[in-house]
Amino acid sequence: MRRQTELLRKALVGGIVAVTAAAAIGVAGCSAGASSDTKEYGDPVGFVVPVADAENAVWKVDYVNEELPDDYVLGNWRMSIDEFDPEKIAVNEELGLNTEVSREGMDTLQTMGGADFTANEFDWILAQAKERAGVDPDKITVMDVRGEDHGLIDGNVFMYWIKDNYVNEGRTTAEVTEVEKGLLEELKAQDTVEMYKTDDNWSAAVEEPMLSYDNPVIQTEEEFVKEKGCDYVRLATTNHFRPDDGTVDEFIAFMKDLPEDEWLYMHCYAGEGRTTAFMVMTDIYKNYDVASFDDIAARQGLIGPVDVRTEPLTTGKAHYKKKASVERRVFLQNFYEFAQETNFEGESWTEWARDHNISLEYYPEV
Repeated sequence: MRRQTELLRKALVGGIVAVTAAAAIGVAGCSAGASSDTKEYGDPVGFVVPVADAENAVWKVDYVNEELPDDYVLGNWRMSIDEFDPEKIAVNEELGLNTEVSREGMDTLQTMGGADFTANEFDWILAQAKERAGVDPDKITVMDVRGEDHGLIDGNVFMYWIKDNYVNEGRTTAEVTEVEKGLLEELKAQDTVEMYKTDDNWSAAVEEPMLSYDNPVIQTEEEFVKEKGCDYVRLATTNHFRPDDGTVDEFIAFMKDLPEDEWLYMHCYAGEGRTTAFMVMTDIYKNYDVASFDDIAARQGLIGPVDVRTEPLTTGKAHYKKKASVERRVFLQNFYEFAQETNFEGESWTEWARDHNISLEYYPEV
């Protein structure tokens, strides 16, 4: 196991070189084939999902709004005030990792994370925030990092689905929000809306009878959470991927304006990969000067479903071995370095990444 860990460390170090090289190749390729009249500094490289796949997207219900049992716990739920899981500490020891993990700055981090939520599940989240931290809805911002078009229909969570949830890859948050708004308006115009169920593989259950809703109430997530008295921010990020450079700049701008007493509830689809990445980013933003990257990564793993340093070893999930997930792990280390070098002042992440030749964005030739 220790040898596996050392190989993982070497792979991550090699990944930094690989990502840099891939970024350089991507920039050169886009510069040769695209005009600066259509793309500007900091734009995503391009739309990588085949148009045919995007056109074949279907609506499916992710989570059904059911009555919750008394012992209910939301999928991948955690709060920054949670105690460290001793079983996960034991796993870190087996991997040869530090088990004396610092909590410096964590008890005032004011973050919560988990899966996307139905109407009843969101009431559960608000109840937990009040019971455990004394936080009212007007002091909570929902940070929605799903890149997929999604919303609520009669309190059920639904999405516009294609394989791997890549339907909006290559679009900015503003573009995703605009597309999503248009799609939901089309649904609202229908008297009866039919959607597929979700199967055990998180895909649309196309062989099963569809769910049918007559004259349903359809809301964007922003509309729903604001009705509950919370605030909302969207940072659209594709499933399995790191956030685009422009999205990172948006995250930093948001954090700079965040009131000191505000709590964040962060979620993607399942509350695992993207959610953990943004929880690590938030911890870095607030605590880069008092905690090491290893401490931040470790403690988010000790309260949550994954440790970003050891995902391939500890989860057994194939998607954590994909290039996109490796790039995300490398990005988080680079983001920590960026924080230490800039103190989040002056140079933006996009500019810093370009200067360090690690950007995944498009830059026109100059």
